[in-house]
Amino acid sequence: MTVSRTSEIGTIMKKAIFIIFSLFVIACNEPDKKLQSLDSFYTNKGEFDMSRIPLIKPYEATTGVTPRDWIVATADTNSIAPTIPGTEGIYVTDSLIFVHSINTIVDYQDAREAWFVIRPKQDTVISFTNHSNYLNYLKKLGFTKEPHLYNPDNVFMSFDHNDYIDWKKL
Repeated sequence: MTVSRTSEIGTIMKKAIFIIFSLFVIACNEPDKKLQSLDSFYTNKGEFDMSRIPLIKPYEATTGVTPRDWIVATADTNSIAPTIPGTEGIYVTDSLIFVHSINTIVDYQDAREAWFVIRPKQDTVISFTNHSNYLNYLKKLGFTKEPHLYNPDNVFMSFDHNDYIDWKKL
């Protein structure tokens, strides 16, 4: 009687361990609910030889593995918005993208330094080679101080680690 009782308890324990292990595996493989609700545009980090930061659809910052020269451009192949090479700083609000670039291009001309405000909904890119003009434009938009622009490498490291970008918490 003790042998069959011990055998019965052993079987129950094995089933319990199996159920607990199965629940653990399911819980670990459950996709993040926050990520499930995001458009894949905002979760795609790029390919093997390219890093990618989603800004506001369809704009993104990309770079090759080496050297790390970030370029802001639109992913929309039908858009004629300019490409912004030499990106050193970026920031995104709910409707605007701010970019600071060095050794870049403005109106098809080389520029040592420039600031850009991108309005994706209007598909417009406003560029400034003079910092004072950029600041005056920000005031017209209602900004009381210049937004802090983040180094794209740091933004990508946060994105790579968290799988999404919370611009308010960078």
